[in-house]
Amino acid sequence: MIPLGDADRRPLRFPIMTASIIAVNFGVFLLELLGGDTFINQWSLVPADIVAGQHWVTILTSMFMHAGIAHLLANMIFF
Repeated sequence: MIPLGDADRRPLRFPIMTASIIAVNFGVFLLELLGGDTFINQWSLVPADIVAGQHWVTILTSMFMHAGIAHLLANMIFF
C-alpha cells in the first residue's frame, strides 16, 4: 500500500527537483533539532501574525517543518 514505485510511469530522467525538496526537508529538520524552540517559534506559521500582516515568509517556511522523525519519513515516502 505504500507507493514506493510505479512500474507504469518510470521517469526518463532523474527527478532533481524531488530529490532537492527531500534534501531541504531533511536539512530543515536538522535545523529544527539543533535550534530547538527558538527556531520553531521563529519559522512556524502563526495565523494571528499573518492576519496582522506580519511574518509572511512563515507561509513558505512552515511547509518544511515536521513534528518528528516519523512524521518526516512518512511524508517523504509519500512525496
